[in-house]
Amino acid sequence: MKCPVCGYIFKSGSACPDCGTDIVLYNKTRAISDRLYNYGLKCANERDLTGAIESLKKSILVNKFNTKARNLLGLVYFEKGLVADALREWVMSSNLNKQDKTASEYLEKLRTNARELEKMNDALRLYNLAIQYMGQHSEDLALIQLKKAIAYNPKLVDAYNLAALCNMASGNNTAAEPFVKRVLYLDKKNPTALRYMQEITPGSKVGETVDSREDSAAARRKRRLSYKESNKSIIGKQEILLFLGGVVCAVAVLMALVFPTMLESRSKTINELKTTLENYESYNGGDGSASYDEVLQENASLKEELEKYKDSVVLQTKIGNVNKAYALLANGEYKEAALLIKDIDISDMSDDDIKIYDQVREQTFAKAAEDLFSEGKMYYLSGKYDDAENTLNDCLDLLTDEDYTGDVLYYLGKTAESKGETATAVSYYQRVLSDYPNSSQAANAQNSLNSLSTASGSANTGSNQ
Repeated sequence: MKCPVCGYIFKSGSACPDCGTDIVLYNKTRAISDRLYNYGLKCANERDLTGAIESLKKSILVNKFNTKARNLLGLVYFEKGLVADALREWVMSSNLNKQDKTASEYLEKLRTNARELEKMNDALRLYNLAIQYMGQHSEDLALIQLKKAIAYNPKLVDAYNLAALCNMASGNNTAAEPFVKRVLYLDKKNPTALRYMQEITPGSKVGETVDSREDSAAARRKRRLSYKESNKSIIGKQEILLFLGGVVCAVAVLMALVFPTMLESRSKTINELKTTLENYESYNGGDGSASYDEVLQENASLKEELEKYKDSVVLQTKIGNVNKAYALLANGEYKEAALLIKDIDISDMSDDDIKIYDQVREQTFAKAAEDLFSEGKMYYLSGKYDDAENTLNDCLDLLTDEDYTGDVLYYLGKTAESKGETATAVSYYQRVLSDYPNSSQAANAQNSLNSLSTASGSANTGSNQ
């Protein structure tokens, strides 16, 4: 036999003669890991995806080199719509066992089908956006995002569960039931879906532990409690951060309100002094010259003070926006935080405020750009070209060296082309080819340029005739 640690080959014994590794214990752990793998395979064949995941994760925990279990776990994750988790397992499997090409084949299939992978990523972004809306108690907006996510990835089990919860929170159990049934079709022992089915159909076999004779008022109370408990995991973790963020925002708002009021008061005083100066010629006082000099001096002093207040108001407004963005970051609202600070000039801010600005920028710009890119594409595909143009331009402002910058420029070009702005579209396509020649949209940009050139040539020929 071969020692799993040092690779020494020996004929018999319970321990490796070279390094002393306990071979008996090693063989037992392999056997346990294989049994757990077999049970996970059985659950997967029966469409008990939740049970399969639990068993396969235990199998890997016992023996991390069990690449069969890793590969199957990746497939189960993929079947549930959890693409990132599936990719993680397959990458680890391919690195642990170079001879086993199964994981590499899965990864290659995804690489060659980039469009489907992109749609699945869009589905996950929409799902995360729906969670944010649920945290704000905007179930109707969350449901819209979830339906789009399901359209992009019909296997995303978590999206179906959250859509069911949205309907249950609104008291519409009839609309929630199809979502729950779809989850139980994909993952027949999904605990969340089973609990929801008990709530919406208390007389069914699934919900036989629920008293089917409970009155409607008690049922409504139970639904409300279930909804509150479900939302605790969404909105309960950051309550302290939200409170602190609220305090910061309140201070910023007060500063933004107090300084403009002082500025208005000073402006009113200066206007009164200007009126006094205009009427000075009709003034008949004996010491008029002295009064005139005093007025000029006071006017100059007030103007200087006014400029100081203007600068202070601008600075306090910027600081207020940075603090508000920090509160939005604590609430997970990355896009709103990034858009709030993207145009701020930090040259006159203090070191402490710049540190907060840098922290918000570092943690929000990349995530916000991804969300804006996804939204911009959806606006373009749905024919909302003005919204697409604004959203994609905001995305472009937040990008630094992301590998999809060429994609953003391409969709800006397609948007301009759809609006009839041919020259603008051509400039975007040319930027893709010149600045991002390795972009996944470079070939499409070239095709679009060729089409516009052909159309322009045909139009010129027709006009000459």
